[in-house]
Amino acid sequence: MLSRTAENLYWTARYIERADSIARLLEVAYRIHLIPNTTEGYQNEWESILAAAGIKHNYLNTNNEITKNKIEYYLLFDPNNSSSVKACIENARNNLKMVRTAVTLEVWNAVNTWYHELSNYDKGKYDSKNLPQILDWIKRQVNLIKGTINNTQLLNDGFDFIYLGIFYERADFTARIIDVKYYILLPSSSYVGTQVDNFQWSIMLRSVSAYRGFKWAYGNSQIDYKKIIDFLILSNMCPRSIFYAVDKIQYHLGRLTQFYKSDNAANRNVKIIHKGFVNSNAEQIIDFGLHEFLTKFIDDMSTTYSDLEEVYFLGTDR
Repeated sequence: MLSRTAENLYWTARYIERADSIARLLEVAYRIHLIPNTTEGYQNEWESILAAAGIKHNYLNTNNEITKNKIEYYLLFDPNNSSSVKACIENARNNLKMVRTAVTLEVWNAVNTWYHELSNYDKGKYDSKNLPQILDWIKRQVNLIKGTINNTQLLNDGFDFIYLGIFYERADFTARIIDVKYYILLPSSSYVGTQVDNFQWSIMLRSVSAYRGFKWAYGNSQIDYKKIIDFLILSNMCPRSIFYAVDKIQYHLGRLTQFYKSDNAANRNVKIIHKGFVNSNAEQIIDFGLHEFLTKFIDDMSTTYSDLEEVYFLGTDR
């Protein structure tokens, strides 16, 4: 497969997953803002999602205040935001358009239809009270596209690059959304274990479609910090967990090394990260510091992407 084709497939998938992630971040903030800010309070949920998405600085360059309506527009439609849902959908389509023959007609039609349906939700037609509906639409379309990929794509190297894009983005997003809940939303560590803390954890689980899965795994026991770490970071059964994403990244990189009959730094370094998760438990992560653990993970995965880029997209093996 040509390097350009591989890169376009990777970024098509990554933008699709990112649109889903932004929708889920907005859902977290929307659900939390419906709860009155009591004496147990929490910090600005709308500001926190900007931090989680890594775009707070860019937002403040074009907006002088942080408000619900402005952030909704910025994350959904703003042309100045390269990570808005609109930009993600456009970028996914543009990347895929350049390599249309590398995907099935059904996959192309699913992405292309998503792009054209976006006009139904542009700024002129968008009403803030319809936020839950547009977020549901985004997530439904993402699930439709992924289902179409699974049911129609040949399981070749192109399939692996698509799923590397999906799971790199998912690993990064899950790490960020856990970090924003733990490190940003609550005003101090004294609120850990309070009703507000536990409620925010439950909202976060719902935002990644993992609430029912959590209940299946732990029964009706109370949601707490340690169980969240175990479920959303270390579980190999939860499809939204960090370890699950890392495991899939290792799997697809391994397939590529077999396909091209050549090992590389990306594959070797992901194996090291994977082994670290296998040998970790919730207590060790708590002792290390959850924020520190997640920050290190995000940095480590960024390094492995640079390795991946050099090997498969730039053609330089290290």
